[in-house]
Amino acid sequence: MKKYSLIAFFLLTACSSQLQATPTIQPTNTSLPPTPLPSPTTTPTTAPTATPIAESTFDGVRVNYIYNEGFLITVGDKRILIDTIYDGYPGGVLKPVLESQPPFDGVDLMLATHEHGDHFEPELVLQYLQNNPDTLFASTPNAVNAILILDSSVRPRLTAIDIKAGESKSLTLAGINLEAIHLDHGMPGILNLGFIITFDEVTLLHIGDMDPAVVSVSDLRAYGLPAKQIDIAFVHDWLITEEEFHAHFTEGIQARYLIPMHFGPQPPSQFQSVFPSMIILQEPYESWVMP
Repeated sequence: MKKYSLIAFFLLTACSSQLQATPTIQPTNTSLPPTPLPSPTTTPTTAPTATPIAESTFDGVRVNYIYNEGFLITVGDKRILIDTIYDGYPGGVLKPVLESQPPFDGVDLMLATHEHGDHFEPELVLQYLQNNPDTLFASTPNAVNAILILDSSVRPRLTAIDIKAGESKSLTLAGINLEAIHLDHGMPGILNLGFIITFDEVTLLHIGDMDPAVVSVSDLRAYGLPAKQIDIAFVHDWLITEEEFHAHFTEGIQARYLIPMHFGPQPPSQFQSVFPSMIILQEPYESWVMP
């Protein structure tokens, strides 16, 4: 009996070793050399695929982050680009926009909060307008004039908004209701427009490069922002991470959701701990649908 027990023991041990062993899979041999990994400073050149990120018509509110302060907003059959078309993107990111690939084809309205080069580039905006004859554009007089110098034929599709501190202007473009408000950039000679965009019962606010050290909570309340019941506010990251500016949002704006912008490659991790209603979009074309 001991002899058979020893034999059984060795058989079980051998089977157990085979079960625990992980088979080694040999890689498929190809004639192509391995692709070298890019260095940390290498800029990608492959354009992201834009087609799957949003339908041309969306029953609801969809926000797509593009880069920096650039967003595509789709509500029903209306589409708006804000602070999207300019130089300085990582390689390939802007290509689907300039080529009007879906969902960037037939955008109804383009807005630029001001003329700084990380928000607006006249040559590229003109290129989009020329390729999309039904798209309208609105911004500051300086931005509009920069386009007209290049091509005056697009004048009927451009709207220049000139307002001073404390002023606002309401208008309707491409069937979209807008209110432009003066939100000081803190730089002499630079007009920064905040845009309040209304679709039926949905209200959005994009503050551009508002300087909270110049624009106070009382300034925001003077525009009646809390009473407008803003659903989504697009705001600077440093206004959120600096506690001294929290009242700008909790008292001055009082939006249902906050979407940070202008934060570079990686947003600070403390965003959502500061504001639970924070929606973080950080990858180009990343989208969020408002519940």
